[in-house]
Amino acid sequence: PPSGPAHYAARRALWLTPTKVHHRSPPSSSRQRLEQLLSVPGAVDNDQAWKDGIEKVWKGLVNGGRLKRSLPLTLVIKVIHAGWLRDPDTWPSGAVAPDSDQDPAAD
Repeated sequence: PPSGPAHYAARRALWLTPTKVHHRSPPSSSRQRLEQLLSVPGAVDNDQAWKDGIEKVWKGLVNGGRLKRSLPLTLVIKVIHAGWLRDPDTWPSGAVAPDSDQDPAAD
């Protein structure tokens, strides 16, 4: 349809049409291991967890590599966070994040 309400309605109908359902395979053993490593409280700060697998995933991500299998965004964020904590240019050693995004001078 030409631009206008009819065009919008047609586009909206397409957007709202469910896409093909992808059958997801069960999580791989490497993903399960990464989930286990990152499920421990303080895992992003833990050097042993870093060496046990988080580092390898982080290096792949920051070097532009593609994941062989998809990972939930929550895991990717934890991996990136762990990497930032170990990168002195991104996160100075011993630095602590503020409790909020509020300007501390405003208090």
